Amino acid sequence: MNPVGRIGLIVTVTAVAIHFTGVAYAQADFEGIWNPQHPPRMGQPDPASVRLTPEGQAEYESYGPDKDPTLRCLMPGIPLGLVDPYPLEIVQQDHQILLLYEHFHQVRRIFMDGREAPDHWLPSIGGYSTGHWEGETLVVRTTLMSPDNYTWTNGFPYSGDEDAYVIERYRRDGDELTFTGEVHDPRYYEEPYVVNGRWNFAPDGEIWEYECIPEFGGIQ
Repeated sequence: MNPVGRIGLIVTVTAVAIHFTGVAYAQADFEGIWNPQHPPRMGQPDPASVRLTPEGQAEYESYGPDKDPTLRCLMPGIPLGLVDPYPLEIVQQDHQILLLYEHFHQVRRIFMDGREAPDHWLPSIGGYSTGHWEGETLVVRTTLMSPDNYTWTNGFPYSGDEDAYVIERYRRDGDELTFTGEVHDPRYYEEPYVVNGRWNFAPDGEIWEYECIPEFGGIQ
């Protein structure tokens, strides 16, 4: 091959490589600390607006404050833990995104490498989260949340069934990060219900130590 041909081949291959790399890693930059701009537990559903099944209604009516995991110094589940008035730190890696919450020092791993929840994974309040990008929107699906995860402190329940899950969508617009969450649980809800939240970027923000005392009802 003559020198001109070799140069042309190199340029062509490099251009293709750059094109495919851009598609594979297209994403928004969420890295850093974010301060909540929503009131505590903003969007807590009005009981009249949530369409519960008969079984869901019975579970809702049986709720008492003693069933709130935060009063036992246990992390709140999803989406309750997403709209508390505490900072959030996001760390982006190739295979996962870490959400580090000041509240209860929660650490969530959102796996971005296409994996599915393993068969041996046990249900927990935080569940198992996988994600993907739709343009600049991060879409997260959380499954395997345990049935003792009340989605709100006014008693909206979560069954923990195999077909129950939560979808979260995050999108950045300048220094604002917005969140939308959909709770899907056919046993307890006739249709999914939606909650929203937002944070502002805090380049000088910090995550503080969080202490919880069960004897005082989980008060910080």
